[in-house]
Amino acid sequence: MKKIVVTTALIFSLVIPNQAQAAETKFAGGPLTNLDSTAATIHIALSNFPSKGGLYIQECVEGVSGARPTLCNPAVQLWISTSPGASFAPNADIVFKPTGNFNAGATAVDCTVSKCGIFMRYDHTVPGDLSEDQFIPLTFKASSGGSNTLPADEVTATVNGVGVSMKAPITLGYRQVSTLAAISKAGATLSFASRDANCALAGNKITPLKGSGECVIYVTSAGNEAAAGATVIVPITLTLGVQTIPTIAAKKSIKLAGITNLGQRVKYSTSGSCSVKKNVVTAKKGKCTVQAHADGIAGLFAKLHKKTVLNIK
Repeated sequence: MKKIVVTTALIFSLVIPNQAQAAETKFAGGPLTNLDSTAATIHIALSNFPSKGGLYIQECVEGVSGARPTLCNPAVQLWISTSPGASFAPNADIVFKPTGNFNAGATAVDCTVSKCGIFMRYDHTVPGDLSEDQFIPLTFKASSGGSNTLPADEVTATVNGVGVSMKAPITLGYRQVSTLAAISKAGATLSFASRDANCALAGNKITPLKGSGECVIYVTSAGNEAAAGATVIVPITLTLGVQTIPTIAAKKSIKLAGITNLGQRVKYSTSGSCSVKKNVVTAKKGKCTVQAHADGIAGLFAKLHKKTVLNIK
């Protein structure tokens, strides 16, 4: 009886006009293309999970003209929630297994013909709220009729030489350009991608664009004759950037940097056997103290406060 009630609520919600705005939840995962029709596995990482309720992750045919999908695969639906009985917790490595062919009621769906995808939406605890609706397209290989299934490729990733995984995120500061590297055990071709505006990705170089929150990079193996394609998630925790200026040398005339590495104007003050004017320190024999100050920007990088003591000979 409980199953019938939930199903009825789901059907009712599908007929509500689609007025969803940009979803709060951020999706990362894969592979999303060229999937095996009978043995596909997609690893999903969610961030910015909403506090109002849980989410359903479904496989559906894309709705017409922005409407909610009506043809969905009931056999693979997941419930993502902190509530007892959920398929996965929001912070878990979510394993989703769509199929290239399924029955939606009396309708047989072939995803090599119809546009299928992952459909995410609020669960039954938030009825009628479309704000978390989002559709991520999937593509499937045509069925070959073969019976052999290749094992998934094993991919390992590092950032700046440090191993990174869902269980071991890495922390990077704002504008801390870092190097992403990965190895495919099967020797398959790898591709890197970011779907998060908090981090820019150019080739294998990651540049955080925020000083708080998180971003996700994912590394996808295309697969080959030895292994099927696979995706690993590279989670990154973002922290405030660090402003720096060049080291000040102990000389009688010192030209100081006008801006920090992050472009903020630097103000200087001195004490002891020296003075500063227009970012030039004039020093005499003895002890000279130079203080550098630069403002920070909230959410990006911290203030700079640097004290340098020089012994001028």
